[in-house]
Amino acid sequence: MTVGFETWVPKTCSTVFIVKNIAPENKRIKIFHYPIDNGCERDLMTIPQVSEADIKHSLLKGELKTKFETNEAIVTRSNIDLIQFDDCQKAWLQSYGVIEGLEGGGGSASVPFVFMQGMELIGNIDGVNRIFTTTQPFINGTWGNNSFAIKIYHNGRTLVNTIDYILAESGGVGTGYNTIIFTFVPSDRSVIRADYIVAA
Repeated sequence: MTVGFETWVPKTCSTVFIVKNIAPENKRIKIFHYPIDNGCERDLMTIPQVSEADIKHSLLKGELKTKFETNEAIVTRSNIDLIQFDDCQKAWLQSYGVIEGLEGGGGSASVPFVFMQGMELIGNIDGVNRIFTTTQPFINGTWGNNSFAIKIYHNGRTLVNTIDYILAESGGVGTGYNTIIFTFVPSDRSVIRADYIVAA
């Protein structure tokens, strides 16, 4: 556990903080000493001795922060109090799926989008082709109060939009971004992966 609190904290309200294991290579992870199988979710608020304060601390500089930044976990639903006065921290939380509880007001809601991690792009990797597509249109820009952008990795290196690639909408303007055009030709040994967000 990230903090040394030994107080039993029974769950008495409908607050949730649900994380999903998205670690690569079918890896099983642990958060607050509790295992989460690959592809599975756990509500951290149901873990004995874990409070909202523990989660806040862990998000700021603890285990949860590390799990998110290493792409091992992501939030699928949260309505705990995470009100932020720092725009940078707020944007960071939003980028990992925290939508509710960042501002005053309330009510719980499911995340209206899905986080796609480590996805293969559609297209021939043959040393000639530079145009690839995603399986479905991804969100590029603002969605509600959130801002999202695709992340593309070539042989493990994060590529830069407008320098290493440009984005396009194959169906025309307004149909949704689904096309990546590389400014270089990936070799036939290239490994290309992408993280992006699609509407639920």
